[in-house]
Amino acid sequence: MKNTSLDRFTVCLEKGLLARLDKISAERGYPSRSQAMADFIRRAIVRKDWKGGRDCAGTVSVSYPPSDPRPCRAIEKLLFANARSVAAAQTVLLRNGRSMLTVSVTGRPAELERLADALRAVKGVTHGAFSIVAPL
Repeated sequence: MKNTSLDRFTVCLEKGLLARLDKISAERGYPSRSQAMADFIRRAIVRKDWKGGRDCAGTVSVSYPPSDPRPCRAIEKLLFANARSVAAAQTVLLRNGRSMLTVSVTGRPAELERLADALRAVKGVTHGAFSIVAPL
């Protein structure tokens, strides 16, 4: 059965780009060029929406030693102070004995980035990452 909810278009690429696209598609596990291109386009849209200040959803992840209560308290204070942006939080114990906190966030990109920076700057946090996942 043919899916009629798709837009189709033709793309012309300079020599060599198609092979590189196929390699990236295979490395990332895309089942088709179309799905790879759709993901690349969605990522570009998210970046544009992020720069435009449109509400987005994202994640902030940080790693810290659970034996030190200072980062735990500081992180908790930050999450409560920014409760309107925090959709959910999950902490897991990693194999190396460290904790990893992943926070799902929603709101204006600049606010989310400030929260991510504040979480990564907590004394005792050793690693951190922030990612805008989707526009809202």
